[in-house]
Amino acid sequence: MNADDVIRSFIALPISDSVRDQLAVIQRKLKETGVHAGWVEPANIHLTIVFLGDVFASQLPPVSAVLEEAAGQHAPFEVSVSGLGFFGSERSPRVVWAGVEDAGARLEPLQRQVAQGVRGLGFKLEDRPFRAHLTLGRVRSRRGVEGLTSLLRSARNTSFGSVTVDRILLMESRVAHQGVRYSALHESILKGARDHGG
Repeated sequence: MNADDVIRSFIALPISDSVRDQLAVIQRKLKETGVHAGWVEPANIHLTIVFLGDVFASQLPPVSAVLEEAAGQHAPFEVSVSGLGFFGSERSPRVVWAGVEDAGARLEPLQRQVAQGVRGLGFKLEDRPFRAHLTLGRVRSRRGVEGLTSLLRSARNTSFGSVTVDRILLMESRVAHQGVRYSALHESILKGARDHGG
């Protein structure tokens, strides 16, 4: 990899295989609605905390250093994956997602520290507030959306299990013949001290 290679990248938290399997099952049900959508391969489902976009390879080592610093200050924690929803309007949903519940309020401080660290390197990030979710698919037309939104409503309270957040990944996104391929460029293990008495 040359320093001036352009890499499409993002920072994410991996999910557990058991949750991934549950989401694959619900994806199959969603596909059966006949909605015209592009579905995320179950192997590619992850929790994005910061989207970087196209960056030079030479910019990635400082990003990795930000992740190492954040990981050193946060202990592993649990989040649960439950409920389905969408971004967009009822008539024209754009993104189908599974919800992430952070009962211990540990996810947002981690995301905020990483985002601030990356901004400090000069990256321009989205201004909208962080909403933790797992993208399952992107709707491409209005065909079949009534069936889709009906199923999403009925699965609003479905639980898909829990995830132990114990690492942060710097990911590369590459378009290949088989679709989008993701690979981890750097991994930072959470090793901060747990709360006293916890």
